[in-house]
Amino acid sequence: MLWKDREVTILSSGTRASTRTPILVYLILLALGILTLPAPAFGAGETLVYSTDFSTDPGWSTNNPATNYYDAEKGMFHYLMRDGSGAYVNVRIPYHGESFTLAFDILPERTDFQSSVKFGLGDDDQVTVQRLTMFAEFQNSPYGRLIWIRSIDLSNQRREASSYYLSYGGPTVQFTDGTWYHMAMDYRVDTRSLTLSVTRRNDSLPVWHYTLDTVSIFPTMNRIYMSKIGDSTNPNAIAEGYIDNVAFSVIGPAKTQQPAGQQSPLVTSQPPAGTEGQSMAPPEQTSPTAKPVPLRIPSTIGALAVFVICAGIGRGRGR
Repeated sequence: MLWKDREVTILSSGTRASTRTPILVYLILLALGILTLPAPAFGAGETLVYSTDFSTDPGWSTNNPATNYYDAEKGMFHYLMRDGSGAYVNVRIPYHGESFTLAFDILPERTDFQSSVKFGLGDDDQVTVQRLTMFAEFQNSPYGRLIWIRSIDLSNQRREASSYYLSYGGPTVQFTDGTWYHMAMDYRVDTRSLTLSVTRRNDSLPVWHYTLDTVSIFPTMNRIYMSKIGDSTNPNAIAEGYIDNVAFSVIGPAKTQQPAGQQSPLVTSQPPAGTEGQSMAPPEQTSPTAKPVPLRIPSTIGALAVFVICAGIGRGRGR
């Protein structure tokens, strides 16, 4: 009843100061309410641009709907990729060269020898062997079932690394058919870096983590895609499985495309035959780039501030 009695006194006084008092207190409460909102799910300055969990048909485009399609019963997207087929799957997104995060889950069910599945960002031509693209890849190669992170810029300069020990400097890491993996590609304009983090979806166990540096800016990428356009290693080899839980978010303003030829390319060729490593332990994990957290004022401090202000107003009126 204390606040109610105070309110009656204020309303019955008829003075100019008492008319402003409830408004002042309300504005203070409103300001504190704004400051104590929880942090956004994607961090400060990060905006979710596209996401689908395949609970409904996402309407992805493909030139081969018989083998690449939305599976309504499973609530996932089925893929089947074969070299020489020219098959593609894509969904267009608004992108203008910002830092971004692309996350998705993948279940490789069948990955024949010399087959691969690629998932990432590209442009209109949807070619994964030429400019302009960034993608993660599961490849069944002569050196094992390897995970790749690749980027090809406007000058066709390649930055890439695989989970083979001679490629990235750690123990060889291989993927396994029949296992769900969570993939997160993080591209940062300020550091010109592209990071791939791979974990097992069911238990979050780290699998592989690697960062490419000196990566160019890619302002003309305009779609999330999978593609076999330009691939011709083995037309009889099939990569088949499912995609789930796709999310794409951008961070900060778009940057201007840097002039061609100003990066020092790192071209990772296939390692020599007969040198495959035996160690399968995941490499040491590095800490991801920290994201800024919005200012949050504890609710107890906010409540105390309101109490002090109201008490001061009451004492002033008592005089």
